[in-house]
Amino acid sequence: MLETRLIQPGDMEYARAHAIQKEIKDYPELPVPDDTYTCIYDGQIVAVGGIKVFFEGVGESWIILTEHAKTKGVWGIYAGNVIENKLNELMEKLNIRRCEAQARADFPQAIKFIEALGFEFNCERKQWFPDGTSAMLYSKIRRPNGNER
Repeated sequence: MLETRLIQPGDMEYARAHAIQKEIKDYPELPVPDDTYTCIYDGQIVAVGGIKVFFEGVGESWIILTEHAKTKGVWGIYAGNVIENKLNELMEKLNIRRCEAQARADFPQAIKFIEALGFEFNCERKQWFPDGTSAMLYSKIRRPNGNER
């Protein structure tokens, strides 16, 4: 069973060290937002993520999937539903009307995952990441009544 809990000391370090996307190890360390969660499956950390609020109503969702996400089959529909439900819950809790997400242009699995969570493509950010790889920017809009479009 996949469970989510608030991040605990060591979770982020573990996720960075065991990330599917190996480039994450070389990214600068950024402050971890208060509303950051850890996903655990079969006793293993499979993901860490949350929403960073930029300003009232606008934020960026992010997730680091660990290598256990692949070996434990977390890429599946069930995990996607759990993560999407947590994302929607956070958007409501934080009063986010526009939530952005980005993926490396050379990481098609992440792009498919973002799209499966209901995000729509906005644009390409050329040479966005530290190694010069472009980012694909997506957004998800929540209407005042809580529905997405």
